[in-house]
Amino acid sequence: MKSSLSALLLFFLFSTASSAAELSQFRDLDNDPNPGRARLGAALEKGLEAYESVRDYKAMFQKQERSGNILGPKESIFLKFEKPFKIFMGWTNTTKKGLQVLYERGKHQGKLAVHKPGLLLGLAPLIFLDQNSPWVREGSESYNIEDAGIGSFLNDFSQAVLKAAKDNRLEVTVPEGPNVGETMDVTFARSKENDGFFAYRVVVHFNEETALPDRMELFDWQNQPMGVYAYENLQLNVGNDDPEFKQFAMRKIYQLYLPAIQSATSSNNFNGKNPRATPTDG
Repeated sequence: MKSSLSALLLFFLFSTASSAAELSQFRDLDNDPNPGRARLGAALEKGLEAYESVRDYKAMFQKQERSGNILGPKESIFLKFEKPFKIFMGWTNTTKKGLQVLYERGKHQGKLAVHKPGLLLGLAPLIFLDQNSPWVREGSESYNIEDAGIGSFLNDFSQAVLKAAKDNRLEVTVPEGPNVGETMDVTFARSKENDGFFAYRVVVHFNEETALPDRMELFDWQNQPMGVYAYENLQLNVGNDDPEFKQFAMRKIYQLYLPAIQSATSSNNFNGKNPRATPTDG
């Protein structure tokens, strides 16, 4: 299998330090005699190379995470992401319906811009909160905004795969049956919690059209479900002039996402229910 080493090098230089030995291991994984590991190596190389050309994307993000000892309700979230790290999430169901969150790395003192219907009797339609805000963490014990997005998963998963391959802990099986794209069941065997792995086992699906991972199931060290994540109707490089996002986002958050439109005239097609005032940092 042909290795996309230039794409891998760019990725690892951008995301985290990686030695030549680690890159060599990834190349060796691509040529591993074990069919499952070889397919995983090829899928990751294609995914990393494809992600290099992504500037932004949007999707209906389905998220179900463990709360206590059980998986919580499935949350449907309109998600828009822009590199290097700007993310909008708007909940469309569950008790979080109407909650909208914007986070941009390096901006607003690291706080989340949060809109919640009825917040403070509607007197403050947008506030800035610490990332540990209980409104966002509710039902999501392991929540961290920096973990969100396809790129973050690719980074964490790739590093875990490299570490497991180096330590001879990598086990990969490919489920039988008809499948569009690539689905692989990856176990970091003999790993322990907090020893460099974010999960004990990951079932990941790579989309045939985009080559990107669009569904992930994570299991803990008792092989119990931790979370299920899926990017449905994933659209790449949609740009900022996106009518769906403009219509969906609460006005103040939309203005914060695209500061240049703060001076736009009232002829813009915003939802009339949204207040017009320009937000300030909190």
